[in-house]
Amino acid sequence: MKFLQYLNYFFYIAINWNIRLAFFTVYHEIKGERKYGIQTSKLNDLKKLSLTGNNIRHSENYQGTNYFLLEKIFSWLQKIPINKNIIDYGCGKGRVLVVAAFYGFNKITGIDFAKELCEEAQKNITPLQQYFPEKSFAIIHVNAVDHQIEDDTNVFFFFNPFDEVVILAVVKNILLSLKRNPREIYVIYVNPVHEEIFLSAGFEQVYYYQKLQYIRASILKKSPDDYRAF
Repeated sequence: MKFLQYLNYFFYIAINWNIRLAFFTVYHEIKGERKYGIQTSKLNDLKKLSLTGNNIRHSENYQGTNYFLLEKIFSWLQKIPINKNIIDYGCGKGRVLVVAAFYGFNKITGIDFAKELCEEAQKNITPLQQYFPEKSFAIIHVNAVDHQIEDDTNVFFFFNPFDEVVILAVVKNILLSLKRNPREIYVIYVNPVHEEIFLSAGFEQVYYYQKLQYIRASILKKSPDDYRAF
């Protein structure tokens, strides 16, 4: 069953991008799923899921972040002396949440507007709650624009989950949280199609990584003394 799943994933990437990327991605899918003991590789069409809100036209189908890239990002963030509280917007099946736990994050939250994906994410993080009893995990079934950001969250993760309409609304929510509680925050943006929205809001790019053209991510930072209306 898993072989067919990986085979389908391979052809999906090969057809939409290229064969080299397909080999690289599927290799790291198999390696990552085994390493972390989770099942998050299967692609999902959001139109076939139970969704909260009306943002389907602004959203992308589920695809997990490349494990290779994810570990690169978190390895860099380990050098930063900040409270490791993270929220993953469009958490899907919880891959980012699981890897974040192994990279030192303590308060780990995932939100998604697809009920079935939230249920899958909960299945994947449940074993971790016993392995890391000192860590706090939460899966929230909610529309991204309606989520109330807790004011101790300082890392925000996006894998290009939605278009500029929703990104803009979420950035405004982040800035409101920053106004309530000034602090240093970081945004991890994988496949940063709408990065200019964050830059316009006063974020600065502090890290960038790219491999095979399509595997890329930015980390953007905002300082506590740099609040501005947006």
